[in-house]
Amino acid sequence: MIKSIDLHAHSLCSDGTLTPSELARHAYDVGLSAIALTDHDNISGLPEFLAECEKLGIEGIPGIEISVEYKRQLHIVGLYADGGEFRKTVLRLGSARGERNIKMLDRIRSGGFDITEADLIPEGATINTVGRMHMVKAFVKKGYAKTEAEAFEKYIGDDGEFFVKKFSLTPEDSIELIHRSGGIAIFAHPAQAADTEEELFGLSKRLKAAGIDGMECLYSRYTPAETEMCFKIARELDILPSGGSDFHGENKPDVRLGAVSGGDGYIPYEYLERLKGKRS
Repeated sequence: MIKSIDLHAHSLCSDGTLTPSELARHAYDVGLSAIALTDHDNISGLPEFLAECEKLGIEGIPGIEISVEYKRQLHIVGLYADGGEFRKTVLRLGSARGERNIKMLDRIRSGGFDITEADLIPEGATINTVGRMHMVKAFVKKGYAKTEAEAFEKYIGDDGEFFVKKFSLTPEDSIELIHRSGGIAIFAHPAQAADTEEELFGLSKRLKAAGIDGMECLYSRYTPAETEMCFKIARELDILPSGGSDFHGENKPDVRLGAVSGGDGYIPYEYLERLKGKRS
């Protein structure tokens, strides 16, 4: 029997659409042996998630996806991290996310767009847990943009009209924090963080020097060439392979929990076993 896993998934506590317990039940229904909840800069959903996983008899993994300081989107997934320092830092990151959301909403309204907090925050979420994906959907829903891609590029992307930078840890600081907190640090969707293989190799080498444990070589939206590139770099730098779907529920309807490589592949449990060996 194949034991498949997913080490990157989101709930309503960030920009997913399932509650933490619903995510656990969905993982059970699709036959996963282990599932990590990795909400953005937030761990508030973990108690509910882990309790439901235990009840269902599947392996629930406490996680987080940390947005770090870089010239473009760069995220570090942390698994198993915990402790007072870690929780305090996560609260700071969540507050910074909320402060950025408020500032961006102020800019959006000043720009003549009728979008408020009520348009962004689904039941069970807060201003500190929602993100730019919620803003994108509000722009489209209210007819201010034809597509989510248009809304992101024109209004709220890094080069968008209403973008506001938020406080972030450096990649090195985030990896060090995860390790000090007993966790495993994984380079999330690396192919999205660079334009060329040469650039990605340089970035991966930097993260390797900082102590990164794993690299998402299997991912839902990779092309075959991107998958091959990530495995090649991971081998060359002696970084363990990891994998995740980056499931968001209805916010990414084309992404299925546990499915990678265009939906045709899965993540073997062996990856998790090897990553566990890196725990400090």
